[in-house]
Amino acid sequence: MKVWFEHREKLAPDIWQYFFRPERPVDFTPGQYTSFHIAQPLADPRGQSRVFTLTSLPSDRLVSFVAKIPSPCTPYKQALHNLNTGDELRLDDAMGDLVLPKSADIPLVYVAGGIGMASFASMLKQLLATREERAIFLFYAMHSRSEQIFRELADSYPLALKTIAITPNHLTAQEIKDSTPPDALIYLSGSERFVEELRSGLERLGTPHEQIIFDYFDGYTEL
Repeated sequence: MKVWFEHREKLAPDIWQYFFRPERPVDFTPGQYTSFHIAQPLADPRGQSRVFTLTSLPSDRLVSFVAKIPSPCTPYKQALHNLNTGDELRLDDAMGDLVLPKSADIPLVYVAGGIGMASFASMLKQLLATREERAIFLFYAMHSRSEQIFRELADSYPLALKTIAITPNHLTAQEIKDSTPPDALIYLSGSERFVEELRSGLERLGTPHEQIIFDYFDGYTEL
């Protein structure tokens, strides 16, 4: 599907949200991700595309995602950040398992590392739009409070618990396990190291692997 760049918004230092106009409504479930392909040649060893979680709702006029643009950055991210209004990209079909379960009775644990918080934005927006209350426990780890994104969104939803861990404080699997119901679905999103450390820790503490749903941001060592 073709999409055309509309604008970007700065959410935090080096963190931006990008908005695109699709040629037709995008079919996806809140929490899913897709690949965005830049057409012009890039001298990027990872190719012309990157995967991003959609932060918009299926009903929104524009589709959006969040990216961290450090300095220096990859050729892909440099091209992304230099897009002009009307520039064309290509969007793949959405996929991914970080979506809301059908049963509203299942407690949910959202664990975000850095911009991993973007994985939960669309789900929270959907719940607010439908006025559906679920038991959601949010754990959000970051290096600095200035990196926090979607603060107003998280504050708008009646969360069962919100825990912010800022370096040097370290979020642990034990803390998550001790603070949440034993039957909760645990969603992990962040860098590969962040996700794998917590996933392994939770499984060592006896959390069944089917209760852990995870996704990590490929190419990031830290978020």
